[in-house]
Amino acid sequence: HNVPRHDGKQGNVDAKIHFAPADNRLDLDLKASEPAGGIIANLLKLPDTPPVDIIVSGTGPLANWNGIGTFSVDGKIVTQLTGRHQLTDKGNHVEAKGDGDFARFLPENLKPLFAGKTSFDVAGTATSAGGVSVDRANIDSDAVHGTATGIVDPAGASDLSIELAAKGPPVVISVGSKAQPITLAISNATARAFGDGKAPIIDIGASFVSIVAGGTRLDDLAAQIHSDGFDIQNRAGPVTVKLQAGGLNTDVATLAPLITGKIDVDLAGSVSKDAIAIDQGTLRSDALNASLTATVALADLSMQLKMNADAVATAFPPQIASVLGARVKFSATAARDPQGSFAANSIEFTSGTLSAAGTASMQGTDIQADIKGKLGDVSVLSPTVGVPVAGGVDFALSASGAMTAPDFTVTADSDSLTASGRTVKSIKLTASGKADITSPAANVSLTGSVNDQPLDIKAALVTSEGKRSINGFLVSLGDNKVSGDLALDDTYMPLGTLTLDAPAIDQLAALAGQAVTGDIDGTIGFAKEGDAPFVAIDAKSTSIARGDVTAKAITVNALIANYLKAPAIAGSIKADSVTSGTTEISGIGVDLKRDGDWTNFTGGATIAGIPATAAGRVKIADGKTSVEIASGEATVRGIKAAIAQASTLSIANGTASIEKLALDVGGGSVTLSGTAGQTLDLAAQFSALPAALANEFSPGLDAVGTLSGTAGVTGPPAAPDVRFNAQLAGVETSQTRQAGLGPLAVDAAGSYTLAGGVVLHQATLTGDKISG
Repeated sequence: HNVPRHDGKQGNVDAKIHFAPADNRLDLDLKASEPAGGIIANLLKLPDTPPVDIIVSGTGPLANWNGIGTFSVDGKIVTQLTGRHQLTDKGNHVEAKGDGDFARFLPENLKPLFAGKTSFDVAGTATSAGGVSVDRANIDSDAVHGTATGIVDPAGASDLSIELAAKGPPVVISVGSKAQPITLAISNATARAFGDGKAPIIDIGASFVSIVAGGTRLDDLAAQIHSDGFDIQNRAGPVTVKLQAGGLNTDVATLAPLITGKIDVDLAGSVSKDAIAIDQGTLRSDALNASLTATVALADLSMQLKMNADAVATAFPPQIASVLGARVKFSATAARDPQGSFAANSIEFTSGTLSAAGTASMQGTDIQADIKGKLGDVSVLSPTVGVPVAGGVDFALSASGAMTAPDFTVTADSDSLTASGRTVKSIKLTASGKADITSPAANVSLTGSVNDQPLDIKAALVTSEGKRSINGFLVSLGDNKVSGDLALDDTYMPLGTLTLDAPAIDQLAALAGQAVTGDIDGTIGFAKEGDAPFVAIDAKSTSIARGDVTAKAITVNALIANYLKAPAIAGSIKADSVTSGTTEISGIGVDLKRDGDWTNFTGGATIAGIPATAAGRVKIADGKTSVEIASGEATVRGIKAAIAQASTLSIANGTASIEKLALDVGGGSVTLSGTAGQTLDLAAQFSALPAALANEFSPGLDAVGTLSGTAGVTGPPAAPDVRFNAQLAGVETSQTRQAGLGPLAVDAAGSYTLAGGVVLHQATLTGDKISG
């Protein structure tokens, strides 16, 4: 019978069928063809929807019937198969063989399994008892070889085995979605069901070279699933899962250190149509041991979970690990109700002297948390804060409200905390507000006592119309106060003024571990010039002392521009006197003027009775301080020393580099160059220095003549190594004149160290009346 298409397009089905039940015979001859763009090509999603032809023919009695079929695309045979049906005393026996290029008809993610030409050979019997006996089932492609054999009998015993193995490199397929693909590199997979046909024992195994999902990669994974009896009809039974991986790499920074080395996962539980239960589960890596039990209802995904974990502290970020002991222990119970609300109860965390416990829950977009804990020994924080600390702290945290902007309260209490030998007692810290990233708000208060003086610190973070400010900022200790209101710009730079009123700064200095006495009052103003911040300081002090250094009648009026990146200062600094030991510096006055990134300076002082002045400029940028000295002079006992030419030096990473410092001293000259830091590398040259310079320091010497030469200084500053080469010419003193020696010349070379003193390697003394 010929069946033409009636949709206006070419294509038809020509079928000849002769079925004679009385003669137990079936003859079939079917030919179907479709032009390009046909239904079959579209259903199979063939590229360019080419023309398709199908031919199926067969003949013979139903009890022993043979058939053959071909499928052609665009005039080329893609696949062909032969089949046979036999009625035996065991049931209906079916055989089928074929080969072809099937990959083009499969979804993109399965095409790698059937790469190249694929052949199959299947033979089996549908038994009269309702089972299926598979004599053989083989499939081969360029990529894989698969086999199946055995029997499945729901009413009796079953034993079915399936194997799939890559022929060469692992087969790479992709599952998941396009947005979140999971790439599997499979070496082999096996499955076996045996025993009671209704609830057989099941073993499933698979080996993966790798599994990649997003930024996470699992290598050398062996997976095994086992059930001692899985009810096929009810989809229920006990299940165990074992996973072993050679390694796991992830871009989740907080997770990566916990899963180093080999990974082992063991799960034991049960599966039913209604729920999944994990009675015992473990996860082990080089850094982590974890266990859990759980039940999940499949209808509404409600859940009960209990877990314990034990990890090495070094697996946590350094900022956290510093307060932990050798290992970290964590436990919690959690539940999810049918409406999706989540609650974590009995949360416990312990490590070293740190412990915390509490609860947390989430309902919709709202959260609630209450955590209390203790850090019994804060000395573990010493490396972080940079000074030795001691004591213990109790703390608590509560939060509630919208997940994106919860209300919170934090408290901390300590009977006593010590930093750098300074103790603060009866500490109480309270902070409360709203943790809204777009509109944060907080009130912070800290009280305590230092040396029986009350300590009070307060501040309020306020956000209004998108602008943040710190209102009511106060640091008060005894009679000393720092107070003010500050606005914060978009980069959190402060804008505003702080007032200093410290009649006894030793109390404030003690908080910073410093021993300073005296007083100070004034203001510190923060502002901006364009995008660059600046600070204006207007302060005065009647006296400030530290150690044996005392400064009196100090006034500072300065504006520091761009103080974070490249400070430049304008203003003045004055002091009546600075005393260090027996040395007094008086009449100190320095005027500063901003010149772009540079600060020009001019100033003078009298140092131990020696008047001195200097002028130049300084620049601080990128961690380097550059100094240019334009002029300077000092007069010591009538001897004038002056900068002979503009000199430059720089300081970076604790090392001063002197390009060339040239001095004119009493008509002679001295130049210095090199570096000075943890080690010294300095070179000095001196020329025509008058020996008469020594007369001011040694009455009655009455020396004449000149000194020239070189010197080099190397080694650590505490133990320098000095090498010198000096020449004295035309030297006379009152003693040499009395001896009638006349003018003398000395040429000497040697060294000096603290341990060995002066060592002369060579010395020559000459004169009209002497030589040696």
